[in-house]
Amino acid sequence: MPADVSDRSHRGRALFPRPLLLSAVFALLSTLLLAFLLPLLAPGLLRFEHAMGDLRTAWMSDQLPSQHPLIAVVAVTDDTLNSYKTRLPIDAGVLARSIDAIDAAGAKAIGLDVLFVRTARPDNEAELIAAIRRAKAKIVLAAADERVQLSPQQRERQQAFFRDALRPAGYANLAVERDFIVRFKAQSFPNSAFPKSFAEALAENAGFASSSKRRRIAWLREPADRSDTFLTLSADSLIRPAGDPLLNAAKQALRGKIVILAGMLADIDVHRTPLQVMHGALIHAHILAGIVDGRSIGQVESGTVALPLTLAAITGLGFLVGWYFRYRRRGLLASGVATAVIIAVDSVVFWQLRIILPLVLALMAWFLGEFSGHYLGRWLGYNTDRSRWFVR
Repeated sequence: MPADVSDRSHRGRALFPRPLLLSAVFALLSTLLLAFLLPLLAPGLLRFEHAMGDLRTAWMSDQLPSQHPLIAVVAVTDDTLNSYKTRLPIDAGVLARSIDAIDAAGAKAIGLDVLFVRTARPDNEAELIAAIRRAKAKIVLAAADERVQLSPQQRERQQAFFRDALRPAGYANLAVERDFIVRFKAQSFPNSAFPKSFAEALAENAGFASSSKRRRIAWLREPADRSDTFLTLSADSLIRPAGDPLLNAAKQALRGKIVILAGMLADIDVHRTPLQVMHGALIHAHILAGIVDGRSIGQVESGTVALPLTLAAITGLGFLVGWYFRYRRRGLLASGVATAVIIAVDSVVFWQLRIILPLVLALMAWFLGEFSGHYLGRWLGYNTDRSRWFVR
């Protein structure tokens, strides 16, 4: 009789009856792996994170009913330069006449997205300098900052042009990722001669201050009416004889707008983005539009406390769910439900708050937690289907 009592007392005992503590330990270990070691040991896996972020950006970014009302682009194209001897450097006379026409149209501000780093001064540069100086509109120049590998002569050439033009300049660098996609705004270089980006300086000169520190570019999807996101005109339409109907229509369209004048040649300054392939000038236009509209997109950064805390919470919860359902056939079905919930939460957060969550890392954290809780629960938990998680 006493032996029977002893057998019953040992039946159902657990090697580790407190899974809450075990889940916390496992959450800490998995967070160290996912948030700190994985980017170092397997950076290629994080490309899936970028790919998922690109999908959300392409499908769910803001969409205007029609073209942006305040921003336009004037492009010097290959067709514009057909009658000129060279494509690069872009003829300064073409730029000068374009600036005169844009200014005469009543543009609010003009951004000249062309670099002047050639050591030999191009023809008609004096004409371009004069056009920049006499313009009534505020003009901002594009600069190659210290991160661009220029020779001392090229850097001095750029500075000489800025001194002659007497206009402010902002760095035109683009943040190109390892997979050659532009997703982020390039940050200022420490102690740089150009502390503000080209788009930021242009926005401020047009009367719009940038307050957001979020690094991602707030892209605009194609407008609902299928028009171009930004009014884009060829410089051909602006260097026509006075009184030309096409010239008058172009000037009317540019009135009151912030205009980016840039070279948009077929094979130069072309970049991949989450939306499509586009010229650097259009990328600057998207950055400018985000500042003008007060839009921004954030993300849970890898260097912040938010990322490891989020991953630890997901892993810990997944561990406890896996432990709880360890003896039920449908236990691992929770992973499918959790996946749907995580994707739904991520979509809602981006839709409402414009924040990109670490979706791939969150899914990995849940699977690590749930599967570990499920199988460790079978080994260390009660031998029967008991749900007393926190006490003996």
